[in-house]
Amino acid sequence: MTGKYEVIIIGAGISGIKTAIDLYRGGVNNILILEARNCIGGRLKSVKSENFPHVTYDLGASWFHDALANPLFDKARELGNIDYYFDDGELVYFDKDDKTVPSWKFEHITDEIICYISLSYLKDPNKPDISLKQICQEYYEKKHDLIDPDRWGKAIATIRIFGELWHGESWDNLSAKFVFDEDGHLGRNVLVKSGYSKVIQNEMNELPDKFETTNIKLNTSVKCIDYSNDIINIHTGNDSFSCDYVVLTLPRSLYSIDDPNDPSYIKWVPELPGDFKKLSHYFEAGSLGKVVFEFSECFWSETVDRFYALSKQEPKNPNDPQPWDYPTILINYQANSGVPALVALTQNPLSSTIENFDPKTKNERIWQLFQPVIAQISNAKVPPQPINILHTSWNNDIWARGAYCTSKVGCPDSETLTNLFAKGLSNKIRFAGSETVDGSANGCAHGGWFSGQREAKYILDDIAKKL
Repeated sequence: MTGKYEVIIIGAGISGIKTAIDLYRGGVNNILILEARNCIGGRLKSVKSENFPHVTYDLGASWFHDALANPLFDKARELGNIDYYFDDGELVYFDKDDKTVPSWKFEHITDEIICYISLSYLKDPNKPDISLKQICQEYYEKKHDLIDPDRWGKAIATIRIFGELWHGESWDNLSAKFVFDEDGHLGRNVLVKSGYSKVIQNEMNELPDKFETTNIKLNTSVKCIDYSNDIINIHTGNDSFSCDYVVLTLPRSLYSIDDPNDPSYIKWVPELPGDFKKLSHYFEAGSLGKVVFEFSECFWSETVDRFYALSKQEPKNPNDPQPWDYPTILINYQANSGVPALVALTQNPLSSTIENFDPKTKNERIWQLFQPVIAQISNAKVPPQPINILHTSWNNDIWARGAYCTSKVGCPDSETLTNLFAKGLSNKIRFAGSETVDGSANGCAHGGWFSGQREAKYILDDIAKKL
């Protein structure tokens, strides 16, 4: 198959779909979307529970972040077809020793550590970037005589949970300079109970009825992009297409692949410019993972929205994780959906390790890891076995290679990386995706939506200049 299009969009996630919507509204309807997966949505992945038919788990994005400035949330409210829940009610912190850890034991010290990190780089902009773990050790060496040991242990465990379970990466890899260097969120976070698949469908409903079958080509991975001439040529495994403009919405991690034998490798003609090559090794993603535990009955508090499991120990062997090696957050589906289920958030390397457990013993191994943790919130003497376990697989997903971008030691600031993509290669080679926007929407589904809106406007304006 061959064809000439005005715009080709690579990727049918939220950013690609939004780009198509706004182009179509602007009068550009000769559009083709190429999607490597067998479905639309990209890293938005909803899974229906087999045990609780009215419940959907999102293994990708789960929340409407920035509730005061989120067009996807606004649309859900306007249409009234998405169930949602503000899961910021009662929270419980606990650890291996205490079933409840009051916030006064850690919050002031935690705030001071974050302030110390900020002041360190404000006073000395040339201070070398070190890991979050290292700068916490630096703080402790200077201030340990002012801190109660028990409160210190709980504070440092809280720092880990905030850093690791936002970025999806271990604190000994996270950049001290940038891990907490982000704009504050614009409003609360809202759990999407209906699943992001319905959010995607809300967007698709703004396109013509036949668009999905006529303008989206699934199971089609791009192998080569030739932009050596005014007309851009795009080659897949079997087909070739040409276009005036191309918008790439791939996860940032895929642009760092330089092995021609890798199924996600894209050959560029000419090669990507120096800035991309120079910064490509910073495109690696973290992996915020999820493990879903379904039970036959609820044996924990039905009213607590989230349980924060603090960890005061560290893994001796990342390939053989033990209970309490990593902090986790347990999302209580008894509270938000009325079913006996918990969803645990995980980070690398634990997320990757779970994915690679032997399939024959995987569920047993996962339960061995989390059973002692869940036992601490249990009303039962011995927590019953789960009736079902699900988990994410973003590390092993060849079209993702992780959950979303993160800030590792030595990386440039987020603005440098997002601007690299937001400015595009030229007026014809454009980039979109949640990792191409700065600010609080970076890495979020509505950030992808904003990027699609931005790129469609850019192309429409460029076309108008030529008229």
